[in-house]
Amino acid sequence: MVSSKAGSRVASLLAALALAFSCSNSEKVEPTGGETHFLTRCEPNTDSCGSKLQCLCGVCTLPCDGRAACQALPAAQCVLSTGTPGCADVASPGHCDVSCVADAECTILSPAHRCEQGTCRAGSVATGGSGGSAGSAGATAAAMAGDAGSAGAQSCVHGDVPANQVLLIGDSFLASSHQITAYLEDLARSAGAVTAGERYRDKSGLVANALALGGNGIADQYSSGVSESAVKVVVMDGGGADALLGSCATADASCPVVAAAAAAARDLLSKMATDKVQHVVYAFYPDPIDTNVRATINALRPLVQTACESAALPCHWLDLRPVFAGHYADYVQADGLNPTAAGSRASAEAIWAVMQQYCVAQ
Repeated sequence: MVSSKAGSRVASLLAALALAFSCSNSEKVEPTGGETHFLTRCEPNTDSCGSKLQCLCGVCTLPCDGRAACQALPAAQCVLSTGTPGCADVASPGHCDVSCVADAECTILSPAHRCEQGTCRAGSVATGGSGGSAGSAGATAAAMAGDAGSAGAQSCVHGDVPANQVLLIGDSFLASSHQITAYLEDLARSAGAVTAGERYRDKSGLVANALALGGNGIADQYSSGVSESAVKVVVMDGGGADALLGSCATADASCPVVAAAAAAARDLLSKMATDKVQHVVYAFYPDPIDTNVRATINALRPLVQTACESAALPCHWLDLRPVFAGHYADYVQADGLNPTAAGSRASAEAIWAVMQQYCVAQ
């Protein structure tokens, strides 16, 4: 028989083991710093986020005005809420979020979290209130794409466009590192839209890359791409080199540099429509740091946007300013124009979100 003293020791040991097992299991199922609701979709004005998180921008998270406020949440960073679609009722400048390219990056939160349009999310889509998953670059772009894209996605035909029929053209914003293309391919590959070994064709360049100034460099990039193989989808920027290298006495629509670039954009889109290109995604720049270049870009932006939106083919306009807002120190190189690796990734996420929204090369 076991003495009462020995029995007491055995009981204590078993209790300790049970407690350790319980703590171990808790760590496995609660990997988000104890906040199992983090980045789970929610309804405003409910208690679905527990006692420590708030329902902001359609997910359970925390308000923030700097990265320190998000340190208790794994891999989280403070992203801009102000001016972001779906976040109209958020009083704080930012909220904690986790960006991603693939589902594997979200497992740090829980096995249920998935990478959706550039951010980690769990739970079903909210059906009411001011919810949604806006807040990251990709989610912001998806919200900007609008209801028409959602309607198109419902009838989306997958695998209809081979990767080599997707052509990227433009200036140094794309070509300074070509990282936007690389990140875009990774996103497409993670979604099953691009298979291993397939690549998009990137004709963007560091020289001869204007819409009109010094020749039609971007149009030449397109012509080169078409001469090599069929093109069904074009992802492009354009106009930045014209604004950087040209000069305007007054930065408005009457400036010859601006007018010529806008006309070249219209002509190029018309040529693409004639060639039966199925979709164009036109990504237009964040604000340049240089005030003179910014003024010219600001004059050109609405003209190119009109050219895109009135084109004789589906041209999906993407303004990158909301994507870069609050992140210029991290997203823009020292030249004040071109994206860093982080800016390239954010740009690719925004482009991919638009492509998903409108069923472009899925």
